[in-house]
Amino acid sequence: MKKAAPSILFWLLLLSFRPTVFAQQEDSDTLITNDLQTVTVTAYRLETTDLETPLSITRINERQLQTGTQQLALDEALANIPGVFVQNGTNFAQDIRISIRGFGARSAFGIRGIKILVDGFPESTPDGTAQVDAIDPSALTGIDVIRSGTGGLYGNASGGYINFNTMRFVEKQWGEMSSTIGGYGFHKSQLRLGGSLTNKFLYSLNSSYVALEGYREHSAMRNFLLNGGFLAPIDSSLSIRGVFTFVNSPLAQDPGGLNAKQIIQDRTSPGNNYEYYDAGENLWQVRMGIGLIKKFSKQHRINTSFFQTNRSFNSNLINDIVQFQRSYTGGSFSYQFETKPNTVNWQFTAGIDLEKQTDDRSRFENNGGERGDQYAYGTETFGSLGIFLVQKLELGQHFTLLPAFRYDAVRIASDDKTPNSLPDLDLVDSYHSLNPSIGFSIMLAPGFHLFTNFNKNFETPTLLEISQSANKQLKPQKSKSIEIGYKIAMANGKIRFEPSIFKIKLKDEIILYRPDLSSNSQYDNIGKSTRLGLEAILSGQFSKNIYANINYTHSNFTINEYGDFRDKITPGIPNNVLGMSVVYSFPNGISLTYGNTRVGRIYSYYDNENKIKPYWNGYLKFDYSFSLKVIQMSLFGGANNLYNKWFNANVRIDASKPYEPAPLRNYYVGAKFKF
Repeated sequence: MKKAAPSILFWLLLLSFRPTVFAQQEDSDTLITNDLQTVTVTAYRLETTDLETPLSITRINERQLQTGTQQLALDEALANIPGVFVQNGTNFAQDIRISIRGFGARSAFGIRGIKILVDGFPESTPDGTAQVDAIDPSALTGIDVIRSGTGGLYGNASGGYINFNTMRFVEKQWGEMSSTIGGYGFHKSQLRLGGSLTNKFLYSLNSSYVALEGYREHSAMRNFLLNGGFLAPIDSSLSIRGVFTFVNSPLAQDPGGLNAKQIIQDRTSPGNNYEYYDAGENLWQVRMGIGLIKKFSKQHRINTSFFQTNRSFNSNLINDIVQFQRSYTGGSFSYQFETKPNTVNWQFTAGIDLEKQTDDRSRFENNGGERGDQYAYGTETFGSLGIFLVQKLELGQHFTLLPAFRYDAVRIASDDKTPNSLPDLDLVDSYHSLNPSIGFSIMLAPGFHLFTNFNKNFETPTLLEISQSANKQLKPQKSKSIEIGYKIAMANGKIRFEPSIFKIKLKDEIILYRPDLSSNSQYDNIGKSTRLGLEAILSGQFSKNIYANINYTHSNFTINEYGDFRDKITPGIPNNVLGMSVVYSFPNGISLTYGNTRVGRIYSYYDNENKIKPYWNGYLKFDYSFSLKVIQMSLFGGANNLYNKWFNANVRIDASKPYEPAPLRNYYVGAKFKF
């Protein structure tokens, strides 16, 4: 990649001398109107268009998320995005694992290093972890993904950004009912309602129940979710919105990992002792949020929000049971200014984020799946303060400058209340970081934008990582990244081509490793590491009936300094991913979708001795929509793992049994009624 990067950059720059090629016009007739049109981006913390924002941004709309999809896990929703690699979509006890340009790859469970929001409210805790069991894929109305670093916007653990939108606010009354069944005991039922109670009060509600027996033994799950919200314009200058979520997951079994020999013998079997100890989790969570926007004039407005999350969690581990009660509170306040028309266009948003998380945690002996004696308990707290300034300056009609600055202060504390506990089990630590970012966007021709950005990011260790580190002196991970790319809108916005290259230099990267296969996992800092990458996506409507997406990711992530692992490839990330999907829409309401992804070589250990071979994973979906008087009906279904291949749904980094086999070919069918 080091040799290839200059030549890649040369060809990208060469294209810039022929911008008129991509400004051709076509007829406006389209089956996917507005799917690829220029849209306003608010993830940058001020309003700008996606083409002029100098970051790698992908927006997935409701039609793409809901047409013919199974909607079991979020890996289906996040497919076909370059730079994004998703694993563990079938182990609901460990949660889905998402990595963006390598950030999040080390996570043993859940999501690390990526800022996750739901309907604009933080789902990530102050230390940078997130679970997505409270997000219903069948309720999604859109997903916004930023692959570039966002430390200057969102602070700690913001190597990437994802906002899941679940609200649909429209005045017309609407409703949906759906039911889906599939292989391995899959069943899902859903009810959605929305509309307006008065002209000034819009609401959206969703409820769903999903059950799965699982491909492997001891991998069943049950989940009930209820979420909703309202939007109330008080007057022309003031609006208020609210959201709430309740999730109850009484069952999520963990089948554990296998080694290569066990997979050959029986890939559906659970790992050693996972069934005996009844490994898995159960939980409930309640979250409420409220936001207010006040416009004083076209030039001045304020945004403020507040949220509260309570989570009760129980996890059965091998020889251990962990329970905690979590209270997570936060708020944000910002002031936005924009210059008057016919002057130099300057916008800025200045604000403050405050968040606090408190976990009352207990540990018990696991006696064959039953809770035994309590041997540890205490309180853990995470607090964060972030002060940010984001600006946009348009210099003429073709050049846009977007600088951002953010200062973060994070405080972590652990109060061990176990009788006769050692003094060094208590911990108080704090971290401070100033993270600047700057981006430039140049419009070379209408619909043709060249952009570059520089970002600085940091990621603090969690208390779990500190407690399991080799020297108890785990440092925050710091990174600097630079990126250059194009955003090209062709054929009147119907086709988009977006290539980019990036380089990330990391210092004190936090890794999860085992000193030897017989020991427990530990966390440590790498001296230096480097990530080089190329990403490209071509998507759009190539004819009246055909929509296609082709994306490619090349990753060369190298450890530069770390003992015997010098110049080794970072495990858990494929070196290449090639994905494509094609949707053919018939005039009679039938649509067929074919998709295929090739995942390249993955190492499971830092010594690079064990290499997982590349594999192909295909899928097929159909949807038939028609009207029955006042009701619109959709019949849909599909096939997963179309080629019936043996591959791994998850690779546990540096584990003695690292593989979690993916289900073989399986099918699903469903029906949806809209009224």
